[in-house]
Amino acid sequence: MLTAQDSRWTVRPFRLGTPEEFSRLRDFLVRARYSGPEICARLGIGTIHDFRSVAEGRPLVPELDDPQALLLRLFLDAMPVEWSEVRSLLPPHDVAILEALELLHTPDDGRCCGTVLLYPTESLFIVSDRNQDPDACAVRPPPDVVYPAITRNTQRFMSILPRTPCDSFLDLCSGTGVAALAAARVAREAWAVDITERATRFARFNAQLNQIDNVNAVQGDLYEPVAGRTFDRIVAHPPYMPALRQEYAYRDGGEDGEQITRRIVVGLPDHLRPGGRFYCNCLATDRAGAPIEVRLREMLGATAGEFDIAVGQLQTFEPTGYYSRLAAERNGRFAEVEDWHRLFKRLQVEELVFCTVVLQRRNSARSVFTNRRQMGEKTGAAELEWLLTWETELAEDSEAPFGLIDARPVANPRAELRLVHRIEAGEWVTAKCWVATDLPFALEASCPVWMAAFLARCDGTRTVREHLQQLKDLGVVPEGAAEGEFVAMVRNFVGAGLLEARF
Repeated sequence: MLTAQDSRWTVRPFRLGTPEEFSRLRDFLVRARYSGPEICARLGIGTIHDFRSVAEGRPLVPELDDPQALLLRLFLDAMPVEWSEVRSLLPPHDVAILEALELLHTPDDGRCCGTVLLYPTESLFIVSDRNQDPDACAVRPPPDVVYPAITRNTQRFMSILPRTPCDSFLDLCSGTGVAALAAARVAREAWAVDITERATRFARFNAQLNQIDNVNAVQGDLYEPVAGRTFDRIVAHPPYMPALRQEYAYRDGGEDGEQITRRIVVGLPDHLRPGGRFYCNCLATDRAGAPIEVRLREMLGATAGEFDIAVGQLQTFEPTGYYSRLAAERNGRFAEVEDWHRLFKRLQVEELVFCTVVLQRRNSARSVFTNRRQMGEKTGAAELEWLLTWETELAEDSEAPFGLIDARPVANPRAELRLVHRIEAGEWVTAKCWVATDLPFALEASCPVWMAAFLARCDGTRTVREHLQQLKDLGVVPEGAAEGEFVAMVRNFVGAGLLEARF
């Protein structure tokens, strides 16, 4: 254990209890109304991911007037409380179970502190390391600190994961095990693998606390503990921050940030079943002549022709500027910026890309696809499923788009029309026209005004063939306009998410 002499937080032990002890703890949390909806209602926030601790600027509310408020103070604010207040709010048997599982301790000042963060998320109770040190004995967490599962990054990761049934689920770099625990509701079996012993203990604690018996939490280096096993769904939220020096297991991903992600992708051919999918949120790099989607295929080696690749781009950053801003936020560590600049220049990195990666292993003799999209603010699992289904259908049947002629298209209700007008001969004339949407993915595409007018008429009452004839009757398109060209345009609109094809 690292102590104050190491200039690090003291990480506290906790105990893996008996089924009866975990049952008592779970019963206490329920009686204390320690659920996501009830906490959010009390604090006036939308989701538990909106929670801000007192250290992050939230006023010191609620008052310590009931068990829920006490739990918030100890296990979400990570603040010390007088033992007299603890005993006035909790009956002895509830204090006893918290102490029995070593979730409470007494620092030098004699007050009561939580040894962990404990919070509801994904309809689960999850325990992780504290995000600050109420013992006031150090300033930095230890290298194996276990990352909380209620951060925005974790919320984004969980939002991309399908909640559909699968046979065998593997969560790599699992931390608290939250992804495997959530998947256990729909999977026959789930595995949570992490390189640190502390994360593995947390995942086991969380599985027992939530009475989940089909999750195997094991310690090891990526696929090592599951050698010889295959899975139909593999997910990872790996360490992905570029690091000149490795410091934190949950965060640092080598000098380019891709060290762990790359090893995970390289191992997919041995562990992902045909028809299976891999989901990952990470920071990756676009390099000169080699964007991330191209390099992902290269990582797959001889099996590259078996995998579809979809990259959902969330944000991009110019690398030197990004680290200059980071240095400013870290109180002026500008000496490293030049080191980063030289590194990225050597690697020919043009952009850092915060992205969602989905790889799908084909299960039939067809061509594979590569697709890169801009994620919208609300793009999640359903939108990724739509994209993969659409692209797979096109890959399986090259004639499929021509069947759209009999479809009855419906316009995306989130579509927007953006126009630029100029004055010509005393009249406003449309000079530019765009259609845009933020779901299923974010895009803005220029088009002729008549195409935008066609989009507005797509209400599911006419077939594509009938739309084409109407446009011909109006003189918008020539009488001899080829049906195939119009269908190709409709296909592009469907593929962009601007139209839904109904039959």
